[in-house]
Amino acid sequence: MKKFLYLLVLAVLPLALSSCHDDNDLPDVDFHFEFSGASVVDGTIYVVQGETFKIESITVTNNEQGKGAMITGASYYWDGYYLGASIEPPYGFEIEVDDQVQAGFHSLEVTAPLYAVDKEVATSLVAFKVKVVEGVDEIPAEGTTGYNVTPSVSDK
Repeated sequence: MKKFLYLLVLAVLPLALSSCHDDNDLPDVDFHFEFSGASVVDGTIYVVQGETFKIESITVTNNEQGKGAMITGASYYWDGYYLGASIEPPYGFEIEVDDQVQAGFHSLEVTAPLYAVDKEVATSLVAFKVKVVEGVDEIPAEGTTGYNVTPSVSDK
C-alpha cells in the first residue's frame, strides 16, 4: 500500500508543479475605423438600404507610448457570415447593402492578427451594431464617419 501511495504522489507531483498562470502579455491598442456610405451615431453604424457601405481604413494605435503596433489583414463577417478579407493596408472593404438586406439591426465583426512591440502575437475582434434604414432621413443628423474602439484581444 505504501508503494502505491508513493507512486501516486510521484505521479501527481509534476501536475502540481506545472503552472496554471497565464503569462501572456497581450497588446493594449485602439483602432480607428474610417467609413464612407455610413454614419456613426452613439456607437451604431447607420447604413441606407441599397447603398454601398465601405470601411475605408483601419488604423492601429499602441497605448504603450513610443511602441508600434500593426495588423496584417482584416476579415469581415456580416451577421456571423464570412464576407471576405483585406490583406493590404489600409485594410478597407466594401459591403453591398442591397434591397435584399432587411432594414433593422445587423452585426459586423472584424477580426485581425495583431502585433505590438514587446507583446505576444494576438487576435483582435471588433463587433459593430449596424442599423440598415430605408432612407437617409432615418439617420440621426449628428453622425460621424470615423469610430475609435478598443478591440477585444486574445492569444487564440
